[in-house]
Amino acid sequence: MHEYFFANYRLLTDDGIASHESARQLENFRQPMPHTHSFTLRLEDPKTVDEQYTWARSCPLAFETEFFTIHDTGDGWAFASTPDADAEELYWVVLCSRNYGELTVYVTDKPIYIAPIDRYIQIPLPFSSAIRAACEAGMVLRSGLPLHASLVEKDGFGVIFLGPSGMGKSTQAKLWQRYLGADFLIGDRPGLRRIDGRWHGFGMPWDGKDRIYRQASVPVRALIWLEQAKQNRIAPLNAAQAMQVLLQQAMMPVWDDAAMDGASAQMAALAQALPFYHLHCLPDEAAARLTYETIRKDGTKA
Repeated sequence: MHEYFFANYRLLTDDGIASHESARQLENFRQPMPHTHSFTLRLEDPKTVDEQYTWARSCPLAFETEFFTIHDTGDGWAFASTPDADAEELYWVVLCSRNYGELTVYVTDKPIYIAPIDRYIQIPLPFSSAIRAACEAGMVLRSGLPLHASLVEKDGFGVIFLGPSGMGKSTQAKLWQRYLGADFLIGDRPGLRRIDGRWHGFGMPWDGKDRIYRQASVPVRALIWLEQAKQNRIAPLNAAQAMQVLLQQAMMPVWDDAAMDGASAQMAALAQALPFYHLHCLPDEAAARLTYETIRKDGTKA
């Protein structure tokens, strides 16, 4: 088995996963770190994918996305790719235990023909969809919370930028990197874990357009809700306002009542524990410096 570490979890994979082209981003997560939980990711015989897919799709539908469906198997969950009439074969199935501690991937090991592009392609492991969703659902059951956000580190503390897609989360992170010398840890979906009563932000083996895969962690000092504006100004948010932000930006495992309860509890704890700010901003150096000075000054007062 191969070991990888992120967000204070240990991931165990078999040789099939470790050698798969689409698992390459895991290579940056080999350094051991303290972990509170292990989960296993296994690649089974691809010849059984059709059988497993048919069985998974016959189970009660719990949730549906554009790219995959989630089914309640009774003792666990099945994530199945959405059928594609233009493909000669089925894509993949991910089976996992009820608490998301064991994941098994069923995927064809040979290229399939895609009619619209008139060529054969190798199907990747669903790291950016089903595997990520299962891992993130497991996080909220274990004092964790995944966010649609960017994370930077400056002076030994972490700052998280939140906002709707296109609002400038990565832009503000890059401004901190350029003008303040901050480290850009992850551009989308950092993992947060509450460890010994303190919130820590982690790089994860998946990211958005920035494709940053860093095994890094930092204690979080503040969270920043972004809004584009014609001038820079910043104001604190109270716990109720912070909760509204988190309801928009946290990954919500809506197919699973237990995981939803876990997510709600973690959001409430986070909203109470850390300062949140609303930053009206331009994409400029002044916005970065205003935010940094505000956080630093408030931290000194505390």
